[in-house]
Amino acid sequence: MKRVTVVILLLCMLLTVLPAMADNVYYGNMEVVNCNEWVSLRENPSTSAKRLVKVPLGAVVTDCQQYGENWIYAVYEDDQGYIQAKYLQQCEGLSVCSAMLISDWTDYYEAMGDLVPAGAIPPNTIVRNCAVHASGQAYVEYYGYGVYVDADLAVPYNELSHFPQEVSLHYNYHIFDEAYTPPDLALGIAYAEDFDLSAYDYTAYDYTEFEPVDEDTPKVHYVLYADSTLRHVHLFSVSIQCVNAETGQETIQATLENIQYEMDPEHPLAVTAVMYGDMPNLAVGYEDQTGAYHFAFVDMSGEDGSLYLSEF
Repeated sequence: MKRVTVVILLLCMLLTVLPAMADNVYYGNMEVVNCNEWVSLRENPSTSAKRLVKVPLGAVVTDCQQYGENWIYAVYEDDQGYIQAKYLQQCEGLSVCSAMLISDWTDYYEAMGDLVPAGAIPPNTIVRNCAVHASGQAYVEYYGYGVYVDADLAVPYNELSHFPQEVSLHYNYHIFDEAYTPPDLALGIAYAEDFDLSAYDYTAYDYTEFEPVDEDTPKVHYVLYADSTLRHVHLFSVSIQCVNAETGQETIQATLENIQYEMDPEHPLAVTAVMYGDMPNLAVGYEDQTGAYHFAFVDMSGEDGSLYLSEF
């Protein structure tokens, strides 16, 4: 019952907190200007953050959205990050974004200009690979199908801005002391050296950028893979925040580090992270095909050193 209660608490906190996008101005496509050769697309909105890629002068970046006063979130080819606002200006043409949120029940059409809808999309649905046309219709991908919807009922969506960056979980017992048998999960984990990544089109992610560590600190390279399509794949760092000396209740802080919009059997996620001893400090969350949300610690076997996901 305690495990079920915690999962429900986490699900409610993660999937129902949707702050309004009105706080962040959405620009769509923007052009790189005011530089000699290139600008940096950075992992975080800071000049000291890791540079993901050099974006050349004149290049067009997509899915642009204001972040604070001096930065703009943007997507360039396969990378997404932040560029200083002074190096970007709006450009004319099709407005493209990687994801949009359907705000109300909306009909969808198989072709632009169709008068008879092919079906309807429920509110709070995330659609992918979107392009807003001057006609007022938006092309979107809905469960793998390309359809058209009324652009007024779809708003640009950046998942990282929609989810709380930190959540606290409360326990009346020490979760790391119990013997655990991992269940059969839709999400699997393996050491990178034991997984042939060369056979896949995969996404690489480095946890350690969020917490500076000494170069000699041991890192683990692992792969998250799925046997079905999963959505809202979250990477967390976790730590014990405090322990109540009288009740023994522990508060575990889970910090959201990254979101993979979607995973499927052909697109695993390669992760580099730091693991501290026997106590799990990393966790994964994901939504399966039934819509159920799962939360699991990245754990290591004390017998053979293998990795496994311990769900609760």
